[in-house]
Amino acid sequence: MRKVSLLVSTGNLGDNIIEKGTFYEGVKRDIDCFGADAGTADAGPTFLGADMPHNPIEWERHDLEITLVEARKKKVPMIVGSCSTTGTDRGVNLYADIIRAVAKERKMEPFTMALIYSQIPMDALRKRVRNGESEPLGASFPLTDEVLDNTTNVTASMGVEQIIHALDKGADVIIAGRACDDAVLAAYPIYKGFDRGVSLHMGKAAECASLVCWPQKVKESIIGTVYDEYFTIEPIHPDQQATPHSVAAHSMYERTNPFVQALPGGILDMHASKYEAMTERICKVTGSLFVPSSDGSYKVKLEGAGEAGHRVYHLVGVRDTRAIANLDRILADTRKKVSEIIGPTRDDQYELFFHTYGKNALMRENEPVEITLAHEVAIVIEVISKDLELATSVAKCAKFRFFYMSYPGQMNSSGGSVALLTDEPLFPKNKCYQWTVDHLLTLKDPLDPGIFRYTFETVPGV
Repeated sequence: MRKVSLLVSTGNLGDNIIEKGTFYEGVKRDIDCFGADAGTADAGPTFLGADMPHNPIEWERHDLEITLVEARKKKVPMIVGSCSTTGTDRGVNLYADIIRAVAKERKMEPFTMALIYSQIPMDALRKRVRNGESEPLGASFPLTDEVLDNTTNVTASMGVEQIIHALDKGADVIIAGRACDDAVLAAYPIYKGFDRGVSLHMGKAAECASLVCWPQKVKESIIGTVYDEYFTIEPIHPDQQATPHSVAAHSMYERTNPFVQALPGGILDMHASKYEAMTERICKVTGSLFVPSSDGSYKVKLEGAGEAGHRVYHLVGVRDTRAIANLDRILADTRKKVSEIIGPTRDDQYELFFHTYGKNALMRENEPVEITLAHEVAIVIEVISKDLELATSVAKCAKFRFFYMSYPGQMNSSGGSVALLTDEPLFPKNKCYQWTVDHLLTLKDPLDPGIFRYTFETVPGV
């Protein structure tokens, strides 16, 4: 029976390190490809906007080194996507440098390395936007010159086609820019002639490695195997199981529609997917389909970020259940008073946020619990402004007002229910960035050289 197996050891290469125990157990198996996603937008816009690393470089090197060594021993491909969290050109070059250094230190035999760049030059993107080639995805506004003026870096998320092109050209190691998570793992099975829908669903299920299994463990290795009509997920850790429940749950992970995954050129349709227990530890999935775009178009997601100004924090603790019960009113009064003191004419020069930990800091307006039973809450005051001095003044003013809050049933004098971790405003070392681009770009050719650029080289090793 035809099959192809991938060893997947991390859902975010370099964000903490791969567990060596299950990795080396997995290496003992019949592995056809090593795949790893290294990126996420979950880290926020700062790392893309500032084009800065998210992870310690020693963690990045750890994961790249052990994977490269074993991939070259087996003489099978190694594919890494969304290098250094954001997939910018800097990230691709960083990973390529690590690969070259490891190959030299380990005195490896020569191999072919492909670099796929997906960061878009701003001038090139402006021309395409003016030609009407973009449209909003998650954004509520179209791309314009003004939006791009406020954007520092933009990447395009590649699908399987770009990675398959590198495999076609004989790449042994592929270091790719921003990529769809599932495409990084699905590309090799599709390249080998396996069904696109089955391969993409395997990629979706396996993208976070051992998080697809129960009980959840981090950075443990799993094996995703694609057959002609189905795929399987198998954990290496002896305490984990890939169950129909766990694999189905992860297939719905981060989806607004749990049965549909949008991809360049079409969708992964999981409406008919069937999850079965092949053994107590291995899950089998059938029925997954790839449905091409109805109009035949090929669109890639654009991610962009730019400076929003400076960010200043203050922390306030409140321990009075009467105050907590009236917290929405207190926050509204505080916001109003800050505006009065700073000056209403400056309201549009800053943004003031209150993150109330212990009430609804995480879910906000989506929080179903209307009345909290917490006996204390922490309020993180966040201010963003182009003017650092103004941001600092607003943060200080908001902090100060909590010492003089007034609410029904109050039994203490000023400040009696408020505590501070520090009276200093907190200044993050990085400027504040915001997401500016969440759009689609239509390509006539998936390999469009204006969007995806390739470099092939022979890494000499010795």
